[in-house]
Amino acid sequence: MVWRVDVRGLSDDSRRAILERVKEKLGFNKTLEVLGISKGSLHNHLHGVRRVPDDVVSRALQYLEEWKFNEIVRGFDRLRAAGIVRADGTVDYSLILQAIALATRDGYLKQALLRFTVENFREDLRRMLGISLAHVVFRWESGFEEFLRERKKRRRVTDPETIAYYRSLFERYLEGRVLSEELVNHVVSHSNKWLRNVFRHYVQYLYYMRRISPETYGWLMEIVPSRSYRVDVRSYPIDLNDVVRILSTLRGSTSSTTWYTG
Repeated sequence: MVWRVDVRGLSDDSRRAILERVKEKLGFNKTLEVLGISKGSLHNHLHGVRRVPDDVVSRALQYLEEWKFNEIVRGFDRLRAAGIVRADGTVDYSLILQAIALATRDGYLKQALLRFTVENFREDLRRMLGISLAHVVFRWESGFEEFLRERKKRRRVTDPETIAYYRSLFERYLEGRVLSEELVNHVVSHSNKWLRNVFRHYVQYLYYMRRISPETYGWLMEIVPSRSYRVDVRSYPIDLNDVVRILSTLRGSTSSTTWYTG
């Protein structure tokens, strides 16, 4: 065994499983020899009559590959065996923080850490996000108009009447307001759905100007949907003379075409 294991943190089930795996690998008599125990002791350990002592576990691990150990020992037992969780249940925070620091250069670990944080600490994140939002104040400024006309990645807003309408909505509902969850909820529930578009445009502008973080930008764009568009079924009148003319044209085209079927 070349890896470090704190056997004191292993549970009784893990100890028995390690002993069983070594017995399967070496055989009954060889296991007695290398572990230095009697037949009765091995029987009692395997059947849970007596706890497998630390020194017996340590000797057994010398004949167990690391991947097999990781297959047997899981969950908190693995953390205790690695010394991250001590035998008394306390946590070695220095090791935990070193592991978290790996996320700065490991993409998979970073995504896993982010998913775990979002799933388990959503409300804490929202409160932290609220602190960062408090420094952003909505102001209609020339830079925002220029962004709408020239800098937007998708549809640019160049129509003067549309910009004037956006500005009227902005000055009425957003001007001077501090970016907050309260403001977000106000925009989402507002009866005029165009306000959502104005809000989303300004959020894009804030991100372009690096006034908000990518995480804040992603959250705002997700929580504030764009204005929904209603699709209506429209009927159009059909002129019978047009139908006759089209059919006549198609009939002439068909008669002059040679079809190959083989």
